[in-house]
Amino acid sequence: MRIGVIGVGVIAPFFLQAIQDDPHLRLSAVCDLDPAKLTGFDPGVALYTDHRELLASGRVDGVVVTLPNHAHAPVVADALRAGVHVCCEKPLTVAAEDARHLTALAEEYDTTLFTAFHRRYNTHVRDLAARLPDRALISHVTSRYQERIEEHTGSDRWYQDLDRCGGGCVIDNGPNALDALETVLGPLTLTDAVIGDVRSGVEFCAELALATADGIPVTVDLDWALETGERKDITVHLKDGRELSADMLDGFAAFKSSLDHEYAGIMADFHRTVREGREGPDRGPHIVDLVEEAYAIGRTREERLRMSAKEPVSANLVKLLFHRRTDRGMRLSPWQSRCVRAGDVHELVTTTDRPTATGDRVDHVGFLGFAEFPVGVVIDRGDLVAGPGGLIGRVAGFDECHAPNHYNILIDTERVLTAEDLDLHALDTLTFSGGTR
Repeated sequence: MRIGVIGVGVIAPFFLQAIQDDPHLRLSAVCDLDPAKLTGFDPGVALYTDHRELLASGRVDGVVVTLPNHAHAPVVADALRAGVHVCCEKPLTVAAEDARHLTALAEEYDTTLFTAFHRRYNTHVRDLAARLPDRALISHVTSRYQERIEEHTGSDRWYQDLDRCGGGCVIDNGPNALDALETVLGPLTLTDAVIGDVRSGVEFCAELALATADGIPVTVDLDWALETGERKDITVHLKDGRELSADMLDGFAAFKSSLDHEYAGIMADFHRTVREGREGPDRGPHIVDLVEEAYAIGRTREERLRMSAKEPVSANLVKLLFHRRTDRGMRLSPWQSRCVRAGDVHELVTTTDRPTATGDRVDHVGFLGFAEFPVGVVIDRGDLVAGPGGLIGRVAGFDECHAPNHYNILIDTERVLTAEDLDLHALDTLTFSGGTR
């Protein structure tokens, strides 16, 4: 099978080596916008700076597309319309709509559309899939896909460009992590997503929560800013406390050496799919859906991992309170945050009732006292509250039974606390800080 490679970036060498090592494949053409990258190829390999000329040449049966993410959709579409089979580096597209369009084009022109997920061919991932126990024995599954992105991208600066990459670790590392998990566990659905360490719109860390079709919880920890080395693994946690794991890098001591056998697997599977037909739908569009859903959730959430939204603020106790109640009857207000003006005084109340929803009743309370805020601040649910003796608790929300005079700031604590329990004194300083995860 005659193969052309479109895009000679940091990933291309792994495809080129896999093509060279496969006796059923022959590199017949290479294309890149930068002529300086079109050197060192055998004389029989045609060189192009325009992918449309390569596709029109009649020199290829299939192409590998390894370009910046934003270029996948138009270039793959051109190849499918030319009747050329396509192996596209993940993610298939940035937008789910484009992935569906490419699927329709492949059907219309009777060509193969194949997304390159290299971790599904990892020996340890495949071994874990083969030895997975009865699913009723599984408690939950966790996966880490962590690295320092600058060590992996060489001169390809587009990875940290929002317009060309489409995002950060979620769209770059996410597809391989998700596909590897589906190789082991089957189809996943997304239930939650949090992104963080966002730089110029590009997230350097994220946590994805998913579930299998039979309800097994799955958590994925993505990181582009790991200080040293890399971690890429899957751990299956069993209900009896045992763990089964797949360390994707185990036994591959040299940097990126695990990729050699994985990209060989990609090219062999692509050739088999072209030759024999597909056993099921390409997983590329489904993974694009998951990534798009993760951004739809993560980018609209106020929370950001490893990012502090405000400086810690202080309040001075102006009156202490020492009593507690088991039938107070406060109600959690709907507000996630409250603005506090300079000089405002509000009441601080501890509780063990763990209110979470608007209107939740709060009965078990202890009273710390009234505190004056010397500067204008915003108090948020989740803020950590500390006193002279250390951490007191976390802001659960607000009760407005005394409004507009003052708020009751409700503080989640392990046990009901009053000023006397914490040995507080008038004019002691309490600190409110927005904790980062």
